[in-house]
Amino acid sequence: MKNKIINRAKIFLILFSLFLVLTSNLRADTLMLTVSGGYLFPADAGYREVYGRRVIVPEFKVGLRVLSNFYFYGNFFSFSKNGLTPELQEPARSKQQFFGGGLAYSPYLNKYFKAYLGAGVVAVTYSEEAMGITVSGNKVGFSVEGGLYLKEKFLLMGINAAYCAASSSYEEVNFKIGGGRASVLLGFIF
Repeated sequence: MKNKIINRAKIFLILFSLFLVLTSNLRADTLMLTVSGGYLFPADAGYREVYGRRVIVPEFKVGLRVLSNFYFYGNFFSFSKNGLTPELQEPARSKQQFFGGGLAYSPYLNKYFKAYLGAGVVAVTYSEEAMGITVSGNKVGFSVEGGLYLKEKFLLMGINAAYCAASSSYEEVNFKIGGGRASVLLGFIF
């Protein structure tokens, strides 16, 4: 019983210390919330053959400044797409969800423009159904991104480019998940 109390006290002290470090530096540009929409260009040739060369993708991102121009960020984007198998023209359906996070560097270039460079990890959940067979799974991959944002007071507008990749296999056939993304962004920074 005593060990449980000591462990909980240690966890509380660690979390409280982290909270103090993060909040002691609160000032302008501490919290970034964005919504973006654009295209994902699938990295896998087989996927492109069934579903097309691009997929519309919305993305949600939150960033918390931890030091100077550095942010911890978390993001989520998801899409589903219907297609036809190449030879038999049978219906196919794919769904992918990406939960990610990492570290970003976002300095001011001048009074109005901010650059954004980020790198992190992403957890991917995928499912594909074709010809009565469902292939699904969870994988971990990486993500890199960059953007240019116009900031006016607390409003952000900009463009973003990213690459997100993971890989998996089914019956000894390897396939890629994710790909390049290009999007426009709208958000708030406090």
